Amino acid sequence: MYDRFADVYDRMMSETPYDMWFERLLGYLQRQGKTCGHLCELGCGTGEMTGRFADVGYEVTGIDLSPDMLALAAEKKKDRQNILYLNQDMTDFSLHKPADVVLCICDSINYLLEEDQLCDLFGCVRAVMPEDGLFLFDMKTEYCYKEILGNEIRMEDEEDYTVIWDNAYDPETKINEYMLTMFMRDPGSGQYERWDECHRQRAYSPDRIRKLLREAGLELRDCFGEDMEAVHGTTEERIYFIAQPYKGH
Repeated sequence: MYDRFADVYDRMMSETPYDMWFERLLGYLQRQGKTCGHLCELGCGTGEMTGRFADVGYEVTGIDLSPDMLALAAEKKKDRQNILYLNQDMTDFSLHKPADVVLCICDSINYLLEEDQLCDLFGCVRAVMPEDGLFLFDMKTEYCYKEILGNEIRMEDEEDYTVIWDNAYDPETKINEYMLTMFMRDPGSGQYERWDECHRQRAYSPDRIRKLLREAGLELRDCFGEDMEAVHGTTEERIYFIAQPYKGH
């Protein structure tokens, strides 16, 4: 996954509102008193968010399964930024020190197709988190897959590459499949080469997420819509979850 896609990922994501996401996430953390400390981002990709948090003083560890994505992230790292990048699976990761905040955004968790994988991820998060830690993550909703993406075809056509997304959602399995076809121009020969990748994501209900978090020793503290302020509605494309270690009653 993301093998050849890493080459064009940043350009395809150029309209992604990273600055707005960052401001909303940072605002929430500041309201919770998490103004500094060690932040771990799971599925950090090419480091767009890790860099932003490092710029405002956090010590950041970025974890991703794709070496190609991490190589691009490392290229962006500035000398003054305190960032460590690790090539690990977010369902089986460990850290050199506890994480005050664990972050996983841009629907990375939707890529986990089995509940056992979510349990492994949540267990790893609990293991690296102190009692006052926070776990923030987002997930695309079934509404997004079913009503927004649907069975659509999307194309990005630029001077040196063309990417075609063929999207299909199965309401029975709740799995969304993206068939990705890429044509990339070789700068030397000018010829185009084709690659194909298949990406799958699964929709989970907030109630199911709450249960799986609890089984891993975490409890769901807040659940927001895309503005990270109001309670999520039934037509949200993305939901933000905030969890913390379960303290019992």
